[in-house]
Amino acid sequence: MLSFLFGIMGFSAAFAFVLFNHAEKFSGFYDKSAMFLLVVAPISVMFISHGFMDFFRGVKTLFSMAFFNQAKEMTNIANMLTQFSSAIRMEGMGVLAQGKNQVKNQLFREGITLILNSFTAEEIRHNLIAKINTRQNQYSHSANLFESLGKLCPGMGLVGTIIGLVQMLSNLTDPTKIGAGMAVSLLATLYGLILGTVIYTPMSEKITMYAEKTLQLDTMIMEGVLLLKEKKSHAHVRDVVNTYSHGKNSNQQPDPQGGQGGAPRSQAPQGRGVG
Repeated sequence: MLSFLFGIMGFSAAFAFVLFNHAEKFSGFYDKSAMFLLVVAPISVMFISHGFMDFFRGVKTLFSMAFFNQAKEMTNIANMLTQFSSAIRMEGMGVLAQGKNQVKNQLFREGITLILNSFTAEEIRHNLIAKINTRQNQYSHSANLFESLGKLCPGMGLVGTIIGLVQMLSNLTDPTKIGAGMAVSLLATLYGLILGTVIYTPMSEKITMYAEKTLQLDTMIMEGVLLLKEKKSHAHVRDVVNTYSHGKNSNQQPDPQGGQGGAPRSQAPQGRGVG
């Protein structure tokens, strides 16, 4: 409810600012009223349908993307999985307790914890699938948020255009004031198109691609953890994780109803989670 009220107040403030603070003359490609409207109004309207946490989660995802190197991460985890599998067959499961602190990936650490707590392979699979799907849903919400902003910007630009036209028509008797209305009218549309098509929509697509890459990595981790649970050989683990780290079968995910270990088993729905 708080985000809804914030959205209403923000849009009202942006609308009022355009009405009462327009420029006195045309000043090229910059108009503070149009700029204020297009920066504040779309975000305010977005808060009417989304909460504060949705917005902060979306911004956090964008920052996470900047430091995510899928190829490096998959190679590191693939190497750790093969090393763990070899050590387990020689020294037993206790080696996981010793090596757990070296693991930085949260899902991988949780999988090792489940193994050490004697969960069955099916319980491990079910637990990790739930965590993967939860994260994919968060990414989906973040992508939808920026997609909504991309759609709102052209609409807010049209609002500014109408306001500018009304201001221009109300001052036809004074040619010196026509430029102010013309500036808001044209620049609001321009700003809306730029923000929507060049900034917010690509952000949404970027998050979608990031979610697909993360899903591929998480699925490899889940398969690897299950193979560690079954004490599969070093060669077997290496062959399975290499299908992911080398970019093969990137859209294939394990079937939660199927057996444990082995190669990937079923097709995932558009990188949006594991069913």
